[in-house]
Amino acid sequence: MGDDSSRSIVKTLKNEWSLLWDAFQGEENETTKSEDDAFKSGKLEVLSLDQIREMTKALLEDRKKLNQKMESLSKEIDLNSAKLESLRLVGGEEDDTLKRIHELHDLGQSMATALTKLDKQLREIRDQEDKIQEDLISS
Repeated sequence: MGDDSSRSIVKTLKNEWSLLWDAFQGEENETTKSEDDAFKSGKLEVLSLDQIREMTKALLEDRKKLNQKMESLSKEIDLNSAKLESLRLVGGEEDDTLKRIHELHDLGQSMATALTKLDKQLREIRDQEDKIQEDLISS
């Protein structure tokens, strides 16, 4: 019965994480599409200081959410690692847990890549903000 309970918890966590990840990807696609366009086209220069600040605020919020999700992912990896260790000690079936750990690591890699991209965008937008402020001061 304990084994069924563990599988149920893992299945529930797996489903919740899938929903969270799908929601995150959907949010990212919707909220950053126009921002990505501005970055790719090099049109940050035509944005006003207020628009730049709004984009910075949105990017910072996205980074905060991504960091929280990565923290949650790390906790789930730790739980699954402890479970795997317990299964190894008692000689239990560890394939599902090991598979889940690999899935979580892959997900973590994707999140790390997204975080790197987000940080790059933040650097670019902050550089543009600094440039606009310097132009305002020298005018």
